[in-house]
Amino acid sequence: MGTAEQLVSFLKLASGNRRFRQSHLSLYSALLMYYDKASRQNPFRVSRRELMKHSAIHSYATYHKCMGELIANGLIEYEPSYHPKLASRVALLDNNSES
Repeated sequence: MGTAEQLVSFLKLASGNRRFRQSHLSLYSALLMYYDKASRQNPFRVSRRELMKHSAIHSYATYHKCMGELIANGLIEYEPSYHPKLASRVALLDNNSES
């Protein structure tokens, strides 16, 4: 699935869920940007710092809350690296429930 289709699918899901806020959309958009940058290879690696920078999230608490909710809703898989020079692994999941 391409990035545009992933975004449309996410927006449909988010419009029916009152818990999703602008920060979720910003973070998911940043994830899509890095997915596209990784030549659409799934999973891909990205750092928390870069995701926060490109999603304009300034709070670690907000970042972790949004990531946790994206994981809980089955939108992504996330494997932290805990290594200062190795980025975490993220996989975008197929969230297209209406095919």
